[in-house]
Amino acid sequence: MISRTGLVAACALFMTLHAFGQSGTLAGTVTDKQGNTLVGASVTLGTAVSSQITNQSGAFTFANLPAGNYTLRVTHVGYTEYTENIQFNGRATKLTIQLSSQSNMLEGATVVGKSETQQVREQAIRAVVVDTRAVAEQPTTLAELMNRSPGIRIRQSGGLGNTVDVSINGFQGNAVQYFRDGIPLEYLGGGYGINNVPINLLERAEVYKGVVPVSLGGDALGGAVNLVTRKHIGSMLDISYEAASFNSHIANLSAYHRAEKGWFVGIDAFYNYSDNDYQADVEVVNENANLVPVTVPLFHNGYAHYFVEAYTGIGNTNWTDELRFSVAHYGIDRESQHPALMTNPYGALTMHNTGWVPSIRYRKAIGSFAVDQFVSYSTIDRSRVDTVRGTYNWYGDFTPHNGIGESPRPSLATIDFYNFISRTHVAYTINESHKLDANVVYNHNRRIGADPYGLRFAGTDIDILSKEAIYAKTTAGISWESKWLNERLVNQLSAKFFRFETRGIDGFMANATDLDDYTTSENNNWGIGNAVKYTLGDHHLLRASFELTNRLPRENELFGDNDTRAPNFDLEPERSFNVNLGYRYQASQLSAEIGAFYRKTKGMIMLVPVQPPFAQYQNLDSIRGYGVDIDLHYRISELLQLNANATWQDNRMVDIGDGLHQWIEGTRLRNTPYFFANAGAVANFNGVLASHDRLKPYVHWNFIREFYLNHIPRDAEPSGFLGLFGNAKVPVTNVVPNQHLLSAGFNYFLANQPVSLGFEVKNMADSKLYDYYKIQRPGRSFHVKINYHLTKKR
Repeated sequence: MISRTGLVAACALFMTLHAFGQSGTLAGTVTDKQGNTLVGASVTLGTAVSSQITNQSGAFTFANLPAGNYTLRVTHVGYTEYTENIQFNGRATKLTIQLSSQSNMLEGATVVGKSETQQVREQAIRAVVVDTRAVAEQPTTLAELMNRSPGIRIRQSGGLGNTVDVSINGFQGNAVQYFRDGIPLEYLGGGYGINNVPINLLERAEVYKGVVPVSLGGDALGGAVNLVTRKHIGSMLDISYEAASFNSHIANLSAYHRAEKGWFVGIDAFYNYSDNDYQADVEVVNENANLVPVTVPLFHNGYAHYFVEAYTGIGNTNWTDELRFSVAHYGIDRESQHPALMTNPYGALTMHNTGWVPSIRYRKAIGSFAVDQFVSYSTIDRSRVDTVRGTYNWYGDFTPHNGIGESPRPSLATIDFYNFISRTHVAYTINESHKLDANVVYNHNRRIGADPYGLRFAGTDIDILSKEAIYAKTTAGISWESKWLNERLVNQLSAKFFRFETRGIDGFMANATDLDDYTTSENNNWGIGNAVKYTLGDHHLLRASFELTNRLPRENELFGDNDTRAPNFDLEPERSFNVNLGYRYQASQLSAEIGAFYRKTKGMIMLVPVQPPFAQYQNLDSIRGYGVDIDLHYRISELLQLNANATWQDNRMVDIGDGLHQWIEGTRLRNTPYFFANAGAVANFNGVLASHDRLKPYVHWNFIREFYLNHIPRDAEPSGFLGLFGNAKVPVTNVVPNQHLLSAGFNYFLANQPVSLGFEVKNMADSKLYDYYKIQRPGRSFHVKINYHLTKKR
């Protein structure tokens, strides 16, 4: 007979064996102490189960996991390792794991490990960080995300894919330069940029305001934008697709695999398409030959763009940290609906851009010495087609005539660009408190083309484009970073050297007679800068920087475009002095930052009319500006976060030498907003439709104060405080009015699945929105996005 004790023991043994025979799902989320999700954390359950890497939401999932005892281990760069013994009973389990910042004592100094994004935010040179990984599932663009940042405005002349120009504290155009992982973005010839790259392919975007780090190797005045591509561990597959109003489609594919011996292979690709046929307000001629306002859909504003980059290489060997070979190919087809202003419609003018871009990159750190070498040689073809014999009206009706082309200059131009770029970055760590960085970028550009309808040299039938034009630029810099007072005080002193050389024939108005008389131009300049950061405590820091620097003329400014932009080989570099001050507070619930700037720029390179229909880049007036911005982020709880920022800036024309234009002295920089603000909220709910799903609703509001298409007298400006209230005393045609943009959406993450859905309504109120030059932007639009992301570590 079995005793009661034996029966209980037998039942317990049976139940234990039964439980350990089951399998289920163990899932969780990894965060820091402030509740921010950590992407790329490694999660292991001993050696018998494959490791996981947390996704964009900081989540991991072990499906079909047998019941049993496991040692859970979570690691992330800059954080203390988390280890816990768990007993998994086979039932669906959800964990939340918090990692602490890693702290080590080194000869009396405390070194606190932080994520790369946090380190960039807190460096001596201020950078606004757009964290694209945190919002990768949203149906939004990089330009929209940057527009929500303090001190930054995006100029985009129309809908998806149209040209983007970033304004940083009022400085824009070529004064702001763009980089991809520290390499000048111009080597990709327009195939990859702010206006087209999906946010899924990026880790973050760093926007430098004022001083530009030596490591970027640029000759920017107003700042720089560095697009940091996503970093991969193990094997990864990411696919997304977005469908939106105006027949817009955005698709993204990214795949990566790393073998055990360090070899890796990957591909990044995207495709963008849109009809951009949104409603716009224009003026048409009525039966009485008078201009009357009407609202019509744009009919020749389409855009298609593909980009593919395949790469392979090897890393983590005794002779290289990474050796990477890549080949990129892209194609862009763009319809042009109107000239710079929405004055008259085009119905057939198109532009095309294709390129092949192979490149090699080698990186290696040996002890205190590190080198990063990049080389690329690209071939890029750009064409412009304007040969239609007739004109279109705003309703899309065609009227034939004998003249060729819709624009002032008919064209069937094909221009080939051959670009070579070399970037060498060397770093030497003297000791724990001192580090040297040196950077050299050499860029050589050769242009040659043909246009049967283009300009000819006087008395000949020789196409001006058939004569090659050469532009070469060198930017070199060196910086010394030093740390004092137990690293509370950090100083970065830098010096830069700029040089450019050009060679071409000045064919403006076809006046050149000696076709072998090439015009050459060259210029050398120096710059100096310094940035300092002082850490007041665990939550406070102060920053200050100054820079005296140059911006070299670009090849298109020197050579023109064989259309309506005339060459000017006498251009001189712009020269600017800028000062920046800032304070940052960072705590678990609240982060706040305030910054101020002052800038004086001489010899601004601006496009001015010279002889209709021609315009030319010239060194003209000077600009003096100052301003302030504030940025706030507040985490009310794990469920709700709020953010807001505001920017006010006063950029004005000074040192006007021409007596005829003396009235411009002291007027605001035209076509440039001087006040704008953003506010937003993001919520986070778990277990909405299923036990382990997640819902993230969000809302964003953007406001732009009215600004002006041209210079207006100071006594005509709004009389309210700082110009924030009232209206300007100028005709309404010269005013870009106050604008409010309200957008809202949500992301839904399926339970225990690598799939998420995104939905957003942009411009919910269907407000009238305008860009620079009063180009109308799209009205209300609806966007749906599906994401699939799978990561596995070997």
